[in-house]
Amino acid sequence: MVNKKSSVTIAAIVALLCFLSVVYVSSCTKAGNGPTCEGVVCENSGYCLTDTVITNGTKQLTSHCVCPSGFEGTNCATVSASKFLGNWSVVQTVIGSDSAKTIGTDSLYSVLLYASATPTTFMIYNLCGDKNYNDIICSIDSINTSNFTIDSLSAFHMIFDHFKLTQNASGVIIPGTSITIAKLCVRRLNYNVNWQNDTLSLVMKPQ
Repeated sequence: MVNKKSSVTIAAIVALLCFLSVVYVSSCTKAGNGPTCEGVVCENSGYCLTDTVITNGTKQLTSHCVCPSGFEGTNCATVSASKFLGNWSVVQTVIGSDSAKTIGTDSLYSVLLYASATPTTFMIYNLCGDKNYNDIICSIDSINTSNFTIDSLSAFHMIFDHFKLTQNASGVIIPGTSITIAKLCVRRLNYNVNWQNDTLSLVMKPQ
């Protein structure tokens, strides 16, 4: 039979163990001093993510907004297409052709890049200096928003008997500096009314 003194001792030991377990658990779950998502505002349906990074052997918390496709920036407030929009001066060079004498020749003209219905695309007006060739959709890459693709099929209603894109093309922007399209393949009627396949490179500068 356990006497009263033993009961008191056992109760004291149990209480001490309970106290130590609370302290231990609290120390394991105690919040660190690094940044959290508290106070971080992510716009356009973006969300905040807190990661653990190791810098010089020390763990640190860092928080940032994860943006949906079509938006970027610290708080997801910037439309990805916005850096492309505006008037651009174009230097277009023939880098390949059925007609050897045209290779190396340049054309100078302007294009307008304008907003479309979605933040992941923009449109081209006056491609290749042809005012009839417009409403061409450019799709921005979801990983690297400085890259885009020109869709040759999107302007099917603008394919004329004398000119058309023959395949998709890709381009890249250095914001505020230039847009480069390294290879644009077209099929068009030349001055002799013969079909001619040309490969073009385009360098655009903001106006």
